[in-house]
Amino acid sequence: MSQMAATGPRTRPIRIAVLARRPLLVTALRALMAAEAELEAVGVADSRPQLLRLLDEQEPRVVLIDDSDPGWETGDILRAVVARGGGPAAVVLVDRCVDETALEHLRAGADGFVLHDAALSEIATAIRAVSDGYAVLPPPLTRRLVDLLVRRGPAQVAVEQVPQVATLTSREREIFDLIAAGMSNSEVAQELVLSEKTVKFHVSNLLRKLGVRSRAQAIVRAWDRGVLAGPRGGGF
Repeated sequence: MSQMAATGPRTRPIRIAVLARRPLLVTALRALMAAEAELEAVGVADSRPQLLRLLDEQEPRVVLIDDSDPGWETGDILRAVVARGGGPAAVVLVDRCVDETALEHLRAGADGFVLHDAALSEIATAIRAVSDGYAVLPPPLTRRLVDLLVRRGPAQVAVEQVPQVATLTSREREIFDLIAAGMSNSEVAQELVLSEKTVKFHVSNLLRKLGVRSRAQAIVRAWDRGVLAGPRGGGF
């Protein structure tokens, strides 16, 4: 996975909503959250309307979406989550990573992907990472998405989806270029001789200005706009 960093002890657990219907998957996820003190399940939905009610009533920090269920369109659900504004980070559970589908899910609002056959500890790590604003991508998918972006060139997107890169300060743009190269906060801090706390402050500001929740979404949207020459360094 890419763009994950260790974090200190949390004062409050990460609240999580799940959209899934497969009994074995639901049971495994419930067991994971019961065993992890930092994770708190606020509910399991088996339909889009039920998930959206959970978001309104419980205000989770992260939502897990089972992409394999034919009962819903994951892209539409991701857009509905994003449309709520200030909504949860989204992790999509997939049976396999399909490049075009993954890219469209990123554009729709996904913050990361985890394979269904991943260890429960990997799912827990992914939840913590997206909660902290990091992108979570299986390494093979990261490289293929970079290649796909370069091969396809900038896409045409609606005006309302275009990030306001021009509003970034020179320091924010400098940091943006480095996280586009795949650097973590600590690596950016070392590169620019700044404290990690200062880097986190700038990253939070630039994501807010771009209207996105994670590095992955910021980079994909900036690439769509033609602002970046393409992600560098093999990671988001």
